[in-house]
Amino acid sequence: MPEGVSIEPYLNRSELVNRNISTVVNNLIEGAIIVFLVLILFLGNVRAGLIVASVIPLAMLFAFIMMRIFNVTANLMSLGAIDFGIVVDGSIVIVEGILAHIYEKQFCGRTLSKKEMDAEVKKGASGVVRSATFAVLIISIVFFPILTLSGIEGKYFTPMAKTLIFCIIGALILSLTYILMMASLFLKHTTVVKPTLADRFLRNGLIAIQCLRTGIHGYSFGRWLRFRDIRAYPYYMSDYIRHDL
Repeated sequence: MPEGVSIEPYLNRSELVNRNISTVVNNLIEGAIIVFLVLILFLGNVRAGLIVASVIPLAMLFAFIMMRIFNVTANLMSLGAIDFGIVVDGSIVIVEGILAHIYEKQFCGRTLSKKEMDAEVKKGASGVVRSATFAVLIISIVFFPILTLSGIEGKYFTPMAKTLIFCIIGALILSLTYILMMASLFLKHTTVVKPTLADRFLRNGLIAIQCLRTGIHGYSFGRWLRFRDIRAYPYYMSDYIRHDL
C-alpha cells in the first residue's frame, strides 16, 4: 500500500462470532454433563451411564461429517438447538433392556464369562431393539416438515432440522452397534442387585401414597417399617401394592 495509507475495519464481526461460538460450546458441554448425571441417577449404574453418554460425542462427530457432506453450516441455530436427551433416547432403551435382562433373578450373584456376557447382551438388546428403532425414527420424522420451509424461515430452521436428524441417525446406528459392544466389554460380569436412588425415590413415594390412602395407623406403619428393611424390594413391590389395593 502507498505510504501514509492504512486500512481500518469499519464493521468487525469477530467479537460477535466468538461470542456465538462460546455460547454453542458452553451449551453443548453443559447439556452433555446434565444428561450424564441424569443417566447415572436413573440407570443406577455408572458404567452404563458412561456408555450411553459416550454416544453424544460420537453422534456429534457423525453429524459434523454429514454437515460437511451436505454443506450445512455450523452456527448458533444449527448446533445450539441440539437436544442430547433426544439423541441418546435409543441408546438408553437398549442399555435398559440389557441391564433388565442381565439383572434378572436367574443371574443374581453369578459371574458371567465373556461368551455368556456376549450372549446375554445380545438377548437383552434383541427384546427392545425394535421398540428403540421405531421410537427414534418417529422422533426423526417430526423434523421432516421443517425441511420443507422456504424463504427466511427455511434459512433459519432448516440447518437446525438437518443437524438434529443427522445426530439422531448417528445415535441410532451407534445404539445398534457400538452400545452392544461397549456393554459386553465394560458392564460388570458379576450381577449384584442394588436399589438405585431412583428406586428408593419411587419406593418411598409409593409407600407415602399408600400410607396417605389407608391412614397412618399402627398396622400400616409397622408394615411400612418392615417393608423398608427388605433388601430385594423390587421383587416384592408389586405384591405389596396389589395386596393392599
